[in-house]
Amino acid sequence: MELVRLETFNRKGYRILSKHKPLGFLGMISMGKSIFLCIITGRIEVASPTTGQRINRIYDVEFHCLTSGTWDFIELNSNGYPITGEDDNIPGAYSTHLEQNPCYELRKILTDGSFYYSTDFDLTSTLQGRGVETSQRLSLDRFHMDYMWNAFMMKEIIHFRNNLDDEPKQALDENRFLTTVIRGFAQSVRSVIGAKTALLTVISKQSWKRTGTRFNVRGVDDNGNVANFVETETILNDGVHIFAYTQIRGSIPLFWEQDTALVSPKVQITRSFDASQPIFEKHFANLNGKYGTIHIVNLLSKTKSSEVELSRAYREHYKALKEKKPDSVYFTDFDFHQETSKTYADADRVLKSLQSSLENFGYFCYDINNKETIMEQQGVFRTNCLDCLDRTNVVQQVISRAAVAFYLSDFNKGRTQRTSMKEYSSPYASNNSRISVESSPIFSKHSVIWADHGDQISQIYTGTNALKSSFSRKGKMGLAGALSDATKSLSRIYINNFVDKGKQVVIDTLLGKNTDQMPVLIFDPVTEWLSEKMLKVESQYTIYQDISIFVGTFNLSGTTSNKDLSHWLFPQETTVVEPDIYVIGFQEVIELNASSMLKNDGSAGQYWKRRTTETLNDKNGANYVLLRSEYMSSVLLLFYVRDDKLKFVTQVEGKSKKTGLGGMTANKGSVAITFKYGSTSFCIFNSHLASGSTNTEERFNDFLTSWNGIRFSRNRLIRHHDNVIWLGDLNYRVSLSNEEARLIIDHGQMSKLLQYDQLSYELKRHPELQDFTELPIQFPPTYKFDRNSDRYDSSEKQRVPSWTDRILYQGKQISQLCYHYISDIKFSDHRPVYGTFSAKVKIVNSTRKHTLTKHFLQEYKSTAENSSANIIELNVDTDGNSLDSDALSSSSSSIPTLIDLQMPSEEPKNSSKPVVTSANGSLRTRRKVPPPFASGSREPDVLNRDGTRIMPDNIGIPSNQILGRTDSQQPTSSQSSSPAIGAFAVMKPTRSRSGSPATPSLPPRSSTASSFDSSKRLVTKPVPPAPRKISVSSQQSIIRDTIKPLRSMSDQVPQMTLTNSSTLKSTKENHKVPPIVPSKPKRLDIMFSDSETKMTPSDASASIKSEGGAGSNPWAPMTPTRKR
Repeated sequence: MELVRLETFNRKGYRILSKHKPLGFLGMISMGKSIFLCIITGRIEVASPTTGQRINRIYDVEFHCLTSGTWDFIELNSNGYPITGEDDNIPGAYSTHLEQNPCYELRKILTDGSFYYSTDFDLTSTLQGRGVETSQRLSLDRFHMDYMWNAFMMKEIIHFRNNLDDEPKQALDENRFLTTVIRGFAQSVRSVIGAKTALLTVISKQSWKRTGTRFNVRGVDDNGNVANFVETETILNDGVHIFAYTQIRGSIPLFWEQDTALVSPKVQITRSFDASQPIFEKHFANLNGKYGTIHIVNLLSKTKSSEVELSRAYREHYKALKEKKPDSVYFTDFDFHQETSKTYADADRVLKSLQSSLENFGYFCYDINNKETIMEQQGVFRTNCLDCLDRTNVVQQVISRAAVAFYLSDFNKGRTQRTSMKEYSSPYASNNSRISVESSPIFSKHSVIWADHGDQISQIYTGTNALKSSFSRKGKMGLAGALSDATKSLSRIYINNFVDKGKQVVIDTLLGKNTDQMPVLIFDPVTEWLSEKMLKVESQYTIYQDISIFVGTFNLSGTTSNKDLSHWLFPQETTVVEPDIYVIGFQEVIELNASSMLKNDGSAGQYWKRRTTETLNDKNGANYVLLRSEYMSSVLLLFYVRDDKLKFVTQVEGKSKKTGLGGMTANKGSVAITFKYGSTSFCIFNSHLASGSTNTEERFNDFLTSWNGIRFSRNRLIRHHDNVIWLGDLNYRVSLSNEEARLIIDHGQMSKLLQYDQLSYELKRHPELQDFTELPIQFPPTYKFDRNSDRYDSSEKQRVPSWTDRILYQGKQISQLCYHYISDIKFSDHRPVYGTFSAKVKIVNSTRKHTLTKHFLQEYKSTAENSSANIIELNVDTDGNSLDSDALSSSSSSIPTLIDLQMPSEEPKNSSKPVVTSANGSLRTRRKVPPPFASGSREPDVLNRDGTRIMPDNIGIPSNQILGRTDSQQPTSSQSSSPAIGAFAVMKPTRSRSGSPATPSLPPRSSTASSFDSSKRLVTKPVPPAPRKISVSSQQSIIRDTIKPLRSMSDQVPQMTLTNSSTLKSTKENHKVPPIVPSKPKRLDIMFSDSETKMTPSDASASIKSEGGAGSNPWAPMTPTRKR
C-alpha cells in the first residue's frame, strides 16, 4: 500500500464502493474468515468546547469487506439483509435464503447515538490534560486508551501510519481521516454570562476496560478497572476565559455481583478482605496518578439490605488505604434516599461535607487573550451509588453547578459574588440569599444539558433513560415524572433479563475481547523495504553530537540575601568549562510556613531567576539564554541554553504538580521542563518530597504523584522521554542514630554511611525507581547544617546528617561525568550539589532525508514497473453487468494498484487510458486487477477453454493485439519471458432453484500440469446474493458469445512444451513482484485454489460431467429463484 499525491492519481478504472462520502476511519476487524474495513458515513456536529474544536456524533457507518467481493455494491435493509426484490420494501421482511451481513450487529451498536469523535483534538483527554492550543495527530498524541473504543481496530493502522515517511505522514494527519472514538455523551448549548455570549459543554466518556451491561458487569477486575467508569467534564467558554471541571463515577472497586431477580436483587461480595485490598489500592493508585487527590462520595443506603453490607465493606477498605496513604483519598457517606426523602432538592446538602475539597481542588481556567493557564484542578470527586446512574447523576449535577458558581464569583462574572463556601445557596432553592445561582441563565441551561447527559449514560448501561431525569431537567418532580420512572424501571427488568446478554457479546466483539478473535495485521512491504534502505544510509542525513549539561540543586531555606553563586555554577572540580545547557533547581525559595505561603507573590522566584542569570553571564565567555522557568510556590526550575545552540532546542514546555497534603498545597511537589535537542527528547524535573526521618512511603507516594501526574501537551508523561534527569531535595535520610552517623562522618567512612541511605534502598525496592542511576557519592551529607557554619545541626532536634539533595538520571544515551557539592556556600542549612552530564543527541537533516526517501521510493517504483510480473485484468463495465473475457496484460504497462480514500472526480480530457480489443472488435477500456501473490508459490498456468496449458508465444494471433500495445512495446529477447496469465470471463454468481449457490466448474488441465489429488473437491466461498433477473436463454447467449473467440484461438494453438527446467528456475529467481495492493477478483480463488492443484485433468473432466450431466453446458447458470 502506498499513499500518492492526489494530482498524480489516475482514477479511471476504479469504481466507488460506497455512494456516501467517507468522513472518518474506525479501523479494521475480522468477522469469521473475512476482514472488514469500517468507515464513518454519517455524522452530526453536537459540541464545540473551544474555538475550532468540534465534536461529532456518529449516526451511520459502513463495513466493506477486503477479502471477498460478496458484499460489494449491495444495499442492506434495516435487518442487515441484502435488498433483492419486492419483499424488501416490507418493514422487517427478509429473504430466508440470503445471509445476514456479519457486521450488522456491530453497525447497529455503532449507530445507536452513543459514539462520538473529533478530527480536531484528542477527545480521550480532558481539556487540562491535552492543552487548549493543541490539534490532533494520531501518533503524536498519547491517547488515554481506556476511553478509545476503536483501539482494537486501529492499533495496526496507527502502527502503519507511524512507519510512513514524513511527507505522507503529514498528509495523512492533515487529511484527518484516522479517528479516535469515545462512547458517552457530548453536547454544547449557548447561553449568556452578563453581557457576553457563552458556550456550555458537557463531555462524558465511558471506559471500555470493564464495560458491559448492567447485571453482566459489576465491581472491579484484577487490573483495578471498574464497571461503568465515566469521566465527565463541564466546560464553559465565554471568549475571555475557558473554565473546565472534571468528575468521575464508577462501580464500587470490590469484587461483587448482583443477581437479576425481579424484586430486591441480592448483592454478594465474592472475595475476602485480604484478597480484595491490593486491587482496591491499585484502583485508587491509578486514579491518584491521573487526577490527584480523590474524594469519594458514597450514596449507598444505610437501611437497604442489598446495599448495607457493600457500603460497610467499602468503608473498611478505605480505612485500610487511609492508614498507608492518609492524604490521597477522602471519604464522604451520603445516604441519598434518606436525605432526599421529602424532595430531591435536598441533594445539595452534600455540599456541606464537600466544602473543603471543593475549595482545595479548584478548577481549570485558561486565559484566552494571554494564552496561559491561570489555574489547574488538583483533585476530583468520585461519586457512586449501586449502578452509578440515577442518584450519581443528581449529585454530580449539584457539584458541577457549585463549581461553575465558584468560577463565576471568583472572576466577578454575572451577578454572583462569593467569599466562602458557607454563602453558597441551593441550586434549586428560590431564596434571596447573597448568592442566588438562579439569577444567571447559565444554570437553567446547565440543568437541561445535564439531564440529557444522564439519559445517555443510562441508555448505555441499562437501555433506558435515567430515573429522576425530570427533576434534573426542571428542578422538581411531579406525577408525570414519577410515572415515567416506574415505566423505566419495568423496562430495565425486561432488558436485563432478555436483551443484555446478546448485547454483551456484540460489545466484546467490537473491543476484541472474544477468545477466538484476532487483530487484523497489515503487511506493508514497501515501507519496510524503504525503512531498511534508509537505515543503511542513515549516516548521510543524520549526525550524532555529544552535548554537555550542568545540573545543580540547592535548598535555599527561604533565604533571599545577595550571595555569590559563582562557586556553585562554575566549580573548579568539573572538566566541563562552558556547558551547552544549564539546569538549575531551587527548593524552599520561600519559608514553608502559612504566612509566607499566603503572601507569596512570586517576587522571591523572580529574584533568584535574575540572580542566576546575572551570574551565568558575568564571566567573559559564552552567553546563556533563559529559555524556560517553571515556578510553583517554593520550587523553582531554570533552563538555560548557550546562545549558539538555541537552533537545536525545540518543543520546550513546563508543568508542575502539588503533592503537599495529598496534592492540595504547594509546600511540596515537583516542577518539570521538557524539550527536544535535535531529535532527542529530555525531561528534567525538580522535586521537594515529604520530610521526616521515617516517612519513606510518603516520599515515594510524592514521587509517584509527580511521575504519573505531570502531563505535558499531547498527554506525554515523564517516562515518555529518551532521557530523564531528576534533581531536588528528595528528603531521604540516613537510618542511623545521630551519634552513630556523626561518628562515621568524623572518620571519613562515607561508603559505610551510604549503606544506611534510604534512597539507595528505595532504588532497589520499587520498580518505578529501578531505572534511575546515581553516580557514587563521595562527598559528606549535605543536610542539616547550622547556617553560616560547617557544623551539623546543633538545635534541640539534632537531625541526623543525610544526603537529602540528590541528582539521578535515566536514559541509554546519557552518562554522568562528575557529582559533588560546594562547601563554600553556607547561608542555607543545605549545601548546593551539582553534576555534569554528557548526552549523545541525534540531529536529522530533514531536507536531505526527504530527498533520499523520494529517491529510493522512485527507485522501487521503477524497478516494479519494469519487472515482468503479470496481472490479471477483469474488464468490468461501470454498471457491473458484464465482463470482458480477453484480458491479458503485463505489469510493465501499469503502475502499482492504489487505493483512493477520497471521492473521485472527473479525469482530465487529455489523460490516456489503456485499451483492449474485445470479442466483437471494438475497443474497450481495461480495469487492471493484480493477482494474489504468495512468495515462493508456483507460476500460475495459462489455460485454453479445453484445459490445455498455453504460452503467449504459441498463441495464433499477434500478442500485441491482445495486449493492446505496439510492436515497439514488445519485450526483447533479453527480457523475462515468464508466462502471462489467462483471464477468464467471470460470470455473475447465481443460485439454483433449491437456493444453493451455483458455482461455475473449471475446465480440465492438460497432462503437463502439476499432479492433482482426485480425492479432494474444489473449495468455494459463499457467493453474493442473486443479481438482477434475466432469462436463462439471455445468459447462455452472453456466455456463448464471450467464450467463442477464446475457443477459436485455442484451436489454432499446437500442444505446448515445457521449457528447460533450469531456465525456468533462473527466471523465477530473477522475478520481482511489483508493490501492489491486490483488488478482489471474483471467484479467482477457484481458479488458483490449493485444492485445484491436486486434481488430475481426467478427474476434473469427470467432475464436470457428473455435476452437469452428459452434453450439458457447464458454463450456463441456472435461473435464480427465491424460496417460497
